[in-house]
Amino acid sequence: MASSEDELPRYLIVDGHSMIFAWQELREIHESNTRAAREELIRRMTSYQDVTGEQVVLVFDGKGKTATPDHEEGGIQVFYSPAGSTADQIIERLSGKYAQVRQLTIASRDRGVLDTCASFGANTISAKALEELLERAGKELQQRIQKRRTG
Repeated sequence: MASSEDELPRYLIVDGHSMIFAWQELREIHESNTRAAREELIRRMTSYQDVTGEQVVLVFDGKGKTATPDHEEGGIQVFYSPAGSTADQIIERLSGKYAQVRQLTIASRDRGVLDTCASFGANTISAKALEELLERAGKELQQRIQKRRTG
């Protein structure tokens, strides 16, 4: 195990549907096409991972799909909760299992999930805070691109 928190692997676990319903743009996409909203969130989170190097895990309510990663789009892991379970439960279990051996940040709009995960030692952020992190990562990427063009 790593000797300091900075050396621990960093993971961001995101409550997928929570973000879709918290962010107006994704919520509007979801109203006409659920899959497109999920794919847009996956795209955004993949970009975030590419810029920051933080491993992203997206968890969706799956309505009977498996709890193993459905796919790894661009290196991010996407889980769907199995029948009889919710994304919230998966996130809480992951937090309970890994918060002491990985640097975990949990993003959800569900205060109960955030409180439970914090009790295991995970960092927690709101949907708004995650949206702001994505905006900053996008600006950082633009700065990197600009530097390459001019340098």
